[in-house]
Amino acid sequence: MADRKINNPRSWNGKALSGDWLVTLKLDGVRAIWHDERGWLSRANKPLHNIPPWREGRPRDCEVFINTFRDTIRATRTRCTKADTPSISQEHLYGLTSVDPRLRWGGLTNPTPADIRAQLQRANHLGYEGLVLRQDDQWIKIKPAETHDVLITGFTEGRGKHRGRLGFVTTAKGAVGAGFSDTEREILWAEAQAGTLVGLVIEVSCMQFTPNGQFRHPVFIRMRPDKLVA
Repeated sequence: MADRKINNPRSWNGKALSGDWLVTLKLDGVRAIWHDERGWLSRANKPLHNIPPWREGRPRDCEVFINTFRDTIRATRTRCTKADTPSISQEHLYGLTSVDPRLRWGGLTNPTPADIRAQLQRANHLGYEGLVLRQDDQWIKIKPAETHDVLITGFTEGRGKHRGRLGFVTTAKGAVGAGFSDTEREILWAEAQAGTLVGLVIEVSCMQFTPNGQFRHPVFIRMRPDKLVA
C-alpha cells in the first residue's frame, strides 16, 4: 500500500455536478492506511495504535471511528492504553477504497446544489459529519461549513486576559485567533514554548477567502494530529 496513491476528497465548490455520483456518508474519524512493513499509518505518515492488524480480504484504506472524533483520536494515538482508553474492534473500521456498505447512501445524477444540500441535511440530521460524492477516482466532500487543514507557521502571545498564553497562530492562509478555549490557549502556548507548535496541523473554518487567498473570518476548530498538509 505504501506505493499506491491515496485518494483524498476535494471540497465541494457549491455548484451543480454532472453525471452519476455515488453518495457515501462521511464519518468524523481518522483515516488509516495499512503498510505491510509499518502497519497502520495516518495520512501524516504517523503510526496509529490499537487498530486490529490487517487480514486478507479486509480493507487496507479505511476510516476508523469510535463514538466521537475525540475518542477515535485517543484510541489511535495512545501507545500504552489505560483503563479508560477506548478500544478498537474490526467493526470500527470502514473501508474507503472499496466502500463499506454501511457508508453507502445512494446515488445522484446531475445533482443541483439543492439536491446535494438536501442529502447533506438528511445525513447531518442522523449525526453524520457530511457526505463524500464519488465518480470513479474523483471524490468530493460535502460538509455544512467547509473547513481547511493548514500548518501552523508561527504564533504570538496574547494580550490582556490572554497574556501568558496563546494569542493567535499564523498560517500560509493568514492568522487565526478566534475559536480557541482558554485551556487550548494554555496548552498550545506550552507547545510553543517547547518549540513543538510550529508545523502542527489545525482545522480552520472561514466564511470565504479574500482575492489573494487568505482566510476571511477564520475560526479555529481543532488540532489535526492525524493529518499532514503538503
